[in-house]
Amino acid sequence: MVRKHGRNLGLVHPAHTTMDCGRCGARAKRALPLSERTCTCDACGAVSPRDKNSARVMLVRAGLNPADADRGRPDGPQVRQAA
Repeated sequence: MVRKHGRNLGLVHPAHTTMDCGRCGARAKRALPLSERTCTCDACGAVSPRDKNSARVMLVRAGLNPADADRGRPDGPQVRQAA
């Protein structure tokens, strides 16, 4: 599928993706329980949903810039905003 759609595949080790901060990279001292769905960084104070933080950490590890990857479509049609 990667070859078919002309994309690059980057493998990222998934260890500690829910413990690392997606903004500053600091690692939490304890693992989040599964019932806790919000990740709060003790170092920089960033607050984000657990899954989005984990995805952001994986993008950083893959060498991509997560700032322009949020809610974006790489080759999709441009969506117009209503004025």
